[in-house]
Amino acid sequence: MASLSLREGVQEHLLIEGSILQGQSARYANTQSCLNRESGYTIKYAFNSHETFWLNGKKIHLAPGESLFINQRYSRAHQYEASALSRGLCLHYQESELMDLYRVLKNRKIIDYSFQSFQEIPELRFERQTHLNSKLKEICRDIEEDQFSIKQAGFESILEEMLLEIDWELIGYNQRLQEFNPATRQSLIRKVVQARKFMLANLHRPLKLEDIASEVAMSPFHFQRQYKKATGKSPNRHLVEWRIENAKELLREGKNSVLEISTMLAYNDLPTFSKAFKREVGSSPSNWQKQFVKNS
Repeated sequence: MASLSLREGVQEHLLIEGSILQGQSARYANTQSCLNRESGYTIKYAFNSHETFWLNGKKIHLAPGESLFINQRYSRAHQYEASALSRGLCLHYQESELMDLYRVLKNRKIIDYSFQSFQEIPELRFERQTHLNSKLKEICRDIEEDQFSIKQAGFESILEEMLLEIDWELIGYNQRLQEFNPATRQSLIRKVVQARKFMLANLHRPLKLEDIASEVAMSPFHFQRQYKKATGKSPNRHLVEWRIENAKELLREGKNSVLEISTMLAYNDLPTFSKAFKREVGSSPSNWQKQFVKNS
């Protein structure tokens, strides 16, 4: 049985309880706290103030607009702190319910990770700008407009948005950083994700390690060490891989010369680009393009 509760301070009021695939609206009623459930998955959303959670004795802070996914198989939140004026949401799903929706999305080829990998994530913090938190914010506003009902479409879509926000990279990061406490692990993951976004957005620039480290406010040595620990690869290795994948796409399109493509991807000269491309792909850019045209 899934449930959606409104939190005011540290008090919770049940809004909806039932199957995530069969909607209903309910008046407020006292219910077991999401944090006291012994199994399943919980999503905590901080709507208008900061909140502090304890996972296995370690602190995790949520800023307004952020949410925290908790796998209660691994991480138990025994208590949390919030001001009396704090408002937020608490959602709880049984594993069977989450698996049913996962299978639907998997069959539609919308997600590509395994459910077993998902089950091994102890907790995840979702940043304010994610689609998941945008949906949770809408629901909180709906509640403010109508204190006794809520749109069912929002209840079902929350779980789907969460599954869509998770990808292989996040799963891998969590598995590789298990030695760190939850707060440190989530902080490192945020920095790695931020660094990846920065690198992908600047493949046209000749990025240095110092540039990327500065973007996430870390020393170059510490950043490179933690990035490789989280991702399994160095920042430079990822830059090479992403640039070559971009080069292959541009070669498929056939709108630019090989020299133009090398310049677009921040290579100093054509020989350097050709050498890097051949090392990654096994043939020169020109030969690879000819083979692609031949097979098309």
